[in-house]
Amino acid sequence: MQHIADWNDQQFDYRDSGTGPVVLLIHGTQSDYREVYHVERLIEAGYRVIVPSRPGYGKTPLQLAASPAELAAFYQGWMASRHITQYTVYGISAGGPTALALASNNPAVRSLVLACAMTHQISLPYQAWLIQPLLQRPLQLIQQLLWHYVKDKLIKFPQEASVRMVEMTSLLQREDIRLQLNGADEELLYQVGLQNGPGRGVLFDLTQQIERQTLRDITCPVLIVHSKADRAVPFEHALYARRAIPHAQFIESKSPGHLIWIGPSARHDERMIERFIGLNHLKADT
Repeated sequence: MQHIADWNDQQFDYRDSGTGPVVLLIHGTQSDYREVYHVERLIEAGYRVIVPSRPGYGKTPLQLAASPAELAAFYQGWMASRHITQYTVYGISAGGPTALALASNNPAVRSLVLACAMTHQISLPYQAWLIQPLLQRPLQLIQQLLWHYVKDKLIKFPQEASVRMVEMTSLLQREDIRLQLNGADEELLYQVGLQNGPGRGVLFDLTQQIERQTLRDITCPVLIVHSKADRAVPFEHALYARRAIPHAQFIESKSPGHLIWIGPSARHDERMIERFIGLNHLKADT
């Protein structure tokens, strides 16, 4: 269910579902408060999951924050204003830098999960052109056309479209991907295709920067989950975080690409994340 918050002279939308220990989930690119990945499973496992739409997505204005550090400070204040004094931060993909900044020097954060997450500035071909203000409207139009095409193919050819979706963010060959997907994966990707879409937040995502010292200042328990087959956010991002946060735990996902919730190890990875969150909330309560 969508909620609209009005805090600190800013309006933004978010989801707040479930009961139990709080998980603040920071979604990735081209998503919003309706994030599909792992949310329902976390709620079923006994967690309260809060998912705010990041700047430029959903009903949240791009001007809400100019950097991950600024957005993290905003979320920290918002959570405190709601009298939520203990929570886990779960950063997905391009939500990684904000998750890192939020967990750094923040005693309210009991643990941090980084799932296929960016941990430093990403580099893309033609990136300098992609962030030009004059190109934002044409790029949004291209995104809209692309997602319209994806949704059409998911409806008409769900199995093949699912393989192609994973292929876009995978280092594996198409046939290798096809062998690793099952019906549950196809259903999840169908939901993703129908929910995800273009947003001005891509501009925020492409210009994110985070200092290495921010990672070094994280003292809460950290779990990094990443696949070597990830093309969208290369495996090197996980290794970078692991070097900067020596106490971090690490799981190498067997996912066939960027999405750790897809493929033969998906449920294992989810359960490990749920267990990690639960243990660290339990420690906080004793």
